[in-house]
Amino acid sequence: MNFWTPWSQRGKAVAFVAACAVAISTTANGVLVDITSPTTTWTPVLYSNNNPDPSSDQQTGSAEGDIVGNATHASVYTTFGNADTPSLTDGTLAFRIRIGADSSPAGFKAALFVGIDGNSDGTLDLFLGVNNSGSANMIGIWDPGTGLNISPSTTSIVSTPLVSYTQTAANYWWTPVTATNDPTTAGAFDLDASGPDQFLSFSIPFADVVAQLATNGITGFNENSTMSYVISTATQANSLNQDLNGVGKSYDTSASWSTLGVLSNPITPAGVAVVPELDSAVGVVGLLVAVFAHQHFKRRRARVQ
Repeated sequence: MNFWTPWSQRGKAVAFVAACAVAISTTANGVLVDITSPTTTWTPVLYSNNNPDPSSDQQTGSAEGDIVGNATHASVYTTFGNADTPSLTDGTLAFRIRIGADSSPAGFKAALFVGIDGNSDGTLDLFLGVNNSGSANMIGIWDPGTGLNISPSTTSIVSTPLVSYTQTAANYWWTPVTATNDPTTAGAFDLDASGPDQFLSFSIPFADVVAQLATNGITGFNENSTMSYVISTATQANSLNQDLNGVGKSYDTSASWSTLGVLSNPITPAGVAVVPELDSAVGVVGLLVAVFAHQHFKRRRARVQ
């Protein structure tokens, strides 16, 4: 767009950007979560290094513990359904993680955790995830351990979940990556050469996430709040001991999440990526208005002189 167009056209451009911002917000919120919907309806979880996770870098176990992705194929996605109500604390939060393979016997047989930094202080405040490592498969919410929870070596998970959910067709899906569920895959169905990649998708009631964050001291959290994720597979439900998403197999376990590059870019539960110092669509529109106004008055002043 040319900043030097007549002001009437610039005004139309501002109105268009504002309309786009509203449309983006509405789309991001959504209404329902279909756990089997294609990745094109989900939001990739991004990292500053633009390389979601190297292949074959799990610490232990089979390729079923290997989170895979690259610059063109996201390793993690998220989506949100706001239940079509005025409330900002209900609805459903869901995640989809790309895993290296389905080892025999069929089905996901490990644990996967999404750690939440809910107040941007570099500390993990809560864990969401799937634990299929024991006899009872479940989706759950877990408390962090009593350590600092600011790095791999200071982090643990309380093995008994705060809340657990039975896996159903509505909240859990383990399936091979296909051109149907990932239209952007462009034939790349096996990123780590260990067998067909799999999608692990699960969802959790957002009200439960809000309630547990509040119990841990993070109050006022809602679908427009900002958070970051640390994502890892594990062999059991008390540690992050397989594949830490966003870093290779060898790393400094005492380094902070952000230093390692495994803390995702800030994002809202509704899937809106947050730009530092400009954390809303309204801010974007405001910035554009300011720029256009500056150019308009600059030209007007030049004519007067």
